Amino acid sequence: MNYFTISNPFIKNFTVKKTTRLKMKPDNQQFDSPLPGQLGSNPAVKALSHVYGKAIKGRQTIYDRFAGLSHALERPVISVGGIRAGGTGKTPVSLLVGRHLINAGFDVAFLSRGYGRPSKQSVIIKPEEIVNWELTGDEPYMLRNNLRNSWLGIGADRVKNAKKLLPLMPERPVFVLDDGFQYQKVKRDLDIVCLSENTLSDRMIPAGFLREPLSALERAGILFIIGDLARLDALREVRNRIADRFTNKKCAVLLQQPLHWVEGRSGRISENLPIKKPIVVCGIARPERFINMLRSFSIEPYDILCFKDHHNFKRNDLTPVLQNVYSNGIVTTEKDCIRLQSADFADIPEIWYLKIGLRFADDSSELQFTSELNRVTQ
Repeated sequence: MNYFTISNPFIKNFTVKKTTRLKMKPDNQQFDSPLPGQLGSNPAVKALSHVYGKAIKGRQTIYDRFAGLSHALERPVISVGGIRAGGTGKTPVSLLVGRHLINAGFDVAFLSRGYGRPSKQSVIIKPEEIVNWELTGDEPYMLRNNLRNSWLGIGADRVKNAKKLLPLMPERPVFVLDDGFQYQKVKRDLDIVCLSENTLSDRMIPAGFLREPLSALERAGILFIIGDLARLDALREVRNRIADRFTNKKCAVLLQQPLHWVEGRSGRISENLPIKKPIVVCGIARPERFINMLRSFSIEPYDILCFKDHHNFKRNDLTPVLQNVYSNGIVTTEKDCIRLQSADFADIPEIWYLKIGLRFADDSSELQFTSELNRVTQ
């Protein structure tokens, strides 16, 4: 197992399970490239990015010309997605959408590929049905765990799963495509796209993190720029720049809001982290974001273990935790906590995660959002 340690004034050690060096940066900065070292600026890599961008545009042209390639589901469809690989707040926004629809009297079905799950079979999950994350994937499980009366259709063929769900659901179903902006086999009534502060300066894969060129945002209906309250002015500036470029789009700033701490196994809630010298464990796309948030709470972990996004934790992954006599628990994210609910980790005293919510930076944007959801579901 390849671990290495990075010195940082905030933490004793930063132990990372990766083959490339992960540098800590402020939350408003992204890594220049997913590639190690200076490869992201290599002319050959830039050429690959150009070719990739052309291929993506070509694919979009095919869908634009041949409308029959996209299937209508005969019920309202709302997609929540992004144009950047990695965490941009898509799952919390899906929850925001689902919660509004359920409160308005609709039955919500999340359609997700279930990325990163050990199981590859397609599954239909009914409200209140007991399920484990290995079957659904961590993000769909998180959606379902927060909205117990929602439905799930998990699998690569979302059209097929939607057709399975329709005869089972009551009269007012709404489909929410989780991470669905690139999934154009389904026609949608509204595309919501989640953006980070650095989207405008990002580059196409593999030089950068963009799945699609910025011009793809013309397909969107709502654009959310998501970040922390400390970056509000910068987020509003990005919102204004995007609104100037895409004049017919509704643009809003959403702020990540820490709510409280939750002990993952017991469900116990605390306003403050009740353990000292925690070891941080996370397997998410942007670990620096979570670690910087902990820093803002003056939390000083004894150690930090980072893994790739959606990592399926095994007991030997957490050997530094299990053998550490100086720490009395784990601090993690809500998504990671789902994957740590295993008998393999029963001897870890406590596993706490930070519950994060989203709020609109201004009331007018929230009214626009709810109005648009109401419009497409009439």
